[in-house]
Amino acid sequence: MVSNTTLAKIAAYGGIFVVGSGYFMRNKIEEGIKKSDFFRESMKQLRANQGAVSLFGEPIRDGRLNLGSTGTNFCDGTRAQFQVPVKGPAAKGTLHLWAERETHEQPWDVYRLELELKDMPDKRVVLRNKPSKCGSAEESSPKT
Repeated sequence: MVSNTTLAKIAAYGGIFVVGSGYFMRNKIEEGIKKSDFFRESMKQLRANQGAVSLFGEPIRDGRLNLGSTGTNFCDGTRAQFQVPVKGPAAKGTLHLWAERETHEQPWDVYRLELELKDMPDKRVVLRNKPSKCGSAEESSPKT
């Protein structure tokens, strides 16, 4: 017969393994998103925008994505939409991005970028707004 102490150790090690595996997989998924063309292009556009640089200061860094929020953070292979926490020495906020492509073989098109400051969550600065090539319905956003 196995002692209760041994069973408790097995349960503890099993729990540590499950939590560690979940954390590892979450980091791998986020790493893949941040290496994607649409994400890198969005961050490049943000960092090149003089208005954003004057508001946030330099350097502007991205934070951890909320992968549990599938309504606002998702990529289905042809459409991507994310809310990226961003911060600089002077401010914090969220970069909202929309990107699409017609097929998996085509490059991503980042067609809309909006910047929201943490101090003014009901206002957004539109950094990029061009028509969607694929006719995707945009999510509603607060007035700028």
